[in-house]
Amino acid sequence: MKLPKLSRLKVRLFLIVFTSTAVIGGCTVLLMFFIAYQNKLQEGEQQINQLMDTVEYSAAIAGYSGNKEIANDVIKGLLRSDNVCQARLYNKAGLDVSAKKYATNDKCPEIITHSLRSPFDDKETIGYLETRMDSSLIKAHAYHQAGQLALSLLALIILPGLVIWQTIARLITIPIHHLSRQLHQITPGTNARISSITGQKEDEIVQLVHDVNHLLGVVEDTLNEEREQRLLIDEMQQKYQHLAHHDMLTGLPNRSLFADRLQQMLAQAKRGASHGALIYLDLDKFKPVNDTLGHNIGDLVLVSIAQRLQAAVRESDTVARIGGDEFVVLLPVIETRQDASTVAEKIRFALAQPFEISGHTIQIGCSLGIAVYPEHGEDEISLMKNADSAMYQAKQNGRNNVQMFHNELNPYSGYL
Repeated sequence: MKLPKLSRLKVRLFLIVFTSTAVIGGCTVLLMFFIAYQNKLQEGEQQINQLMDTVEYSAAIAGYSGNKEIANDVIKGLLRSDNVCQARLYNKAGLDVSAKKYATNDKCPEIITHSLRSPFDDKETIGYLETRMDSSLIKAHAYHQAGQLALSLLALIILPGLVIWQTIARLITIPIHHLSRQLHQITPGTNARISSITGQKEDEIVQLVHDVNHLLGVVEDTLNEEREQRLLIDEMQQKYQHLAHHDMLTGLPNRSLFADRLQQMLAQAKRGASHGALIYLDLDKFKPVNDTLGHNIGDLVLVSIAQRLQAAVRESDTVARIGGDEFVVLLPVIETRQDASTVAEKIRFALAQPFEISGHTIQIGCSLGIAVYPEHGEDEISLMKNADSAMYQAKQNGRNNVQMFHNELNPYSGYL
């Protein structure tokens, strides 16, 4: 009868168990060392955690304020402990203070990290306090305790125990730690993969590596798909947000966004006791352009008008399209009424110049009405109404001119 073939890992484990039974004394020494080491490790970690809890408030103050002096005091306080060989305090704002006892971290593999909470908001993480445990001292204590037991045993028993320790490390611990380190070093989005150091073509660790690499590939593909979908969603949200507040043809702010800008201007002007102005603009002779040349040419004219309007004002001013051939210009800060009139004349002159559109020379003009805050209104409705009245007065005065609002205006009379 043919026996089933055992896997290499099972054979190794069998050899380790068989050898262990022959050198029970050595295993006892190793067990005592392990227990002593773990106890010291837990004791050292507990002491470090207590010490970190003690300085956590000061560390949080340093992380919140970015005060390097307080951070240095915290680091120095931590390094006074025999169990701490390195300490570091850092936050997202660029604060990074650290100190260590040794040139390398070989003696300090264990890292303990505490998240620092804001002194004013327990839910807000403002930085991190990180320490490394000095395992060399812990190992020294563990070796001391195990050595006391080892003195009572024969060298013949101790030597096989060391051989078993090295065998386990070589056959199992080292490859697994190697894989673990590689996994911890993998960064999502880098297409990184892990490799085996066992040197065997067929064993469980190699198979595990293949399975993990396959899983990493699946995760990588999923992350890429989610990233692309998130970018697409963000792009669509930005597009919809823009369309909700801007005119689709000219790209200028629409009535909704203009109303928000007007409210902001009024609030700022009231706080600073400053002056602002609203210019209401209606195109002259634009309807014949649509009737004779078509709406496509009319749309191109409107786009060119929007460009000229933007070129005629400051970056801090707002140009909006609120109707078919109606535009408004918001001047949030002016010194005198003349400033608003100057801008309006500049706009009138710019739009009075001929437009060359698709082989057509088009001549139009505009009528402009001005309302100044606070003389002509202290709220949105009053300013819009009075600027509109002034614009109609400009129409009555023969079009293609600028009219400043005054109380004697009789809006809409005689205008067709």
